[in-house]
Amino acid sequence: MTHVAAVVLAAGASTRMGTQKLLLPLDDEPLVRRTVRQVCEAGFDEVLVVIGHEHGKVLAALDGLPIRHAVNPEYATGMGSSFRTAIEHLTDTDAAMFALADQPFVTACDYRALLDAYVGGRPAIVSVRYGDVIAPPHLFTRALYSELAVLQHGARSVLRRHAGEMLELEFPRELLEDIDTPDDYERAKRLLKR
Repeated sequence: MTHVAAVVLAAGASTRMGTQKLLLPLDDEPLVRRTVRQVCEAGFDEVLVVIGHEHGKVLAALDGLPIRHAVNPEYATGMGSSFRTAIEHLTDTDAAMFALADQPFVTACDYRALLDAYVGGRPAIVSVRYGDVIAPPHLFTRALYSELAVLQHGARSVLRRHAGEMLELEFPRELLEDIDTPDDYERAKRLLKR
């Protein structure tokens, strides 16, 4: 039986925002809760949230959701440390999807599309293309965990190295919107009111 986990990377310090962006409200819930709730509704066998900066507050925002969490004490060194933390906590999984906590427009159906694509054909990687940009979420088979565990930054090098083993899904470009700055946050609030 296939066991596929979802990992939400939520450890960053939000330096460009000037405050913990994951706790900012969007549609009456913190950004991190909105993202993790969508992932939980997608049907993965387990959801692991990697937290770091202000981890107590972030964890409190996730209260009641069916998740496990792992604290990345080295979150300030970059996303690579969050991949390592996740890999250390993924046991008995065949594959794992990695999502970013600051992509509020990706829905449960979108996350489910990655899961279905993996279960349907077992590619080494399921990635997402937004127009001409490849960006998270990405799903990786267990055979690639060792490569993810040594990353310094994002997973782009793994995607390039295994491009021939990758299944790409097309998502609408507007789903790529993430929240890194106060202007991004204001734009996201406006878009959600439409």
